[in-house]
Amino acid sequence: MPEIQEVFRMATQKVRPDPEALDRQHRGQRRRVAQKRAAVYALVALLIVAGVAIGISALGGDDVQPAGSGSNPPHPQEEQTLSIVDVGSGTATAFTAPAGASAFDFTSDGSMVAYVDLDENGDDQVFVADADGSNARQLTHGDGGAYGPRWSPDGSMIAYERDTSEGPQISTVRVSDGESTRVTNEPEGAVDSGGWAPDGGSILFSSFNPSFDQYSALSLDLATGQTRLIVPDGSTPTLSPDGAWIAFNSWLKEPQVRLILANSYGSARRTIARLTLYDGYQEWSPDSTQIAYVGSTDADGAGTYVYDLATGETRFVTVGTIESWIDNDHILVN
Repeated sequence: MPEIQEVFRMATQKVRPDPEALDRQHRGQRRRVAQKRAAVYALVALLIVAGVAIGISALGGDDVQPAGSGSNPPHPQEEQTLSIVDVGSGTATAFTAPAGASAFDFTSDGSMVAYVDLDENGDDQVFVADADGSNARQLTHGDGGAYGPRWSPDGSMIAYERDTSEGPQISTVRVSDGESTRVTNEPEGAVDSGGWAPDGGSILFSSFNPSFDQYSALSLDLATGQTRLIVPDGSTPTLSPDGAWIAFNSWLKEPQVRLILANSYGSARRTIARLTLYDGYQEWSPDSTQIAYVGSTDADGAGTYVYDLATGETRFVTVGTIESWIDNDHILVN
């Protein structure tokens, strides 16, 4: 009930914009990409200094062939090592990827992975590969970069964010041929492609809402182009794969940020974690029964926690930040 009253007050009262709060929200929206990109650059610099020259490899160590090529790359690239973690036992195995790769997202069946890496012009683009790292290829092209890839349920499309002359907007790209289509035209920009409806007909995203001085979670109908407001305080929203729930960060009580669970209509809200300004990124398990999210650890570092929807219990899984679920029992952690 307090959650509902809080949203009702926000919807009915005039909100005086708080430039400092808005700036903090903007920084929060981009924090994950910036933090991961900085870590990647540091790793690349370290490898260059060390004179390491190793090819892109996956768990089995097979070389990745560039798209359209029948031979190995003439200049091997550096790599980074992430971890595949069992959420039950906490045991980890190594997962290697291109050194510049970030924002990994696996298909619902775990057979393919999308990620962001630099193209030959130094722009961020979406790449895809088989889950073992083979058959890697660049999917998006052009100026404006490409961020936050999200697979459609059937694996045929990917939603992503691109910078445009009208600010960041959401686009989709067809995996079969790389054809991209811009799907949002939000005056305040559209960010955080947070998942697809089970039928692939709509996409969740967030946009700054001047009326509430908050980022709001919206759903876009891809057939009609119409948007629907889900929650007015829905920063970095993610839709459960079964389409029944959304999880999002609410900044209404900053400096504390709350991770909130609600149904897909935005009601039946409940807070599942209270976080700092730099935590909160969350990912759903493929069966929609668990949410992995990033929070602080006792050692003042970042850790990944898992919330169980059935029991309401939260457990610490591992240090590091969740990238993506691979299946219902394993997550990729950076």
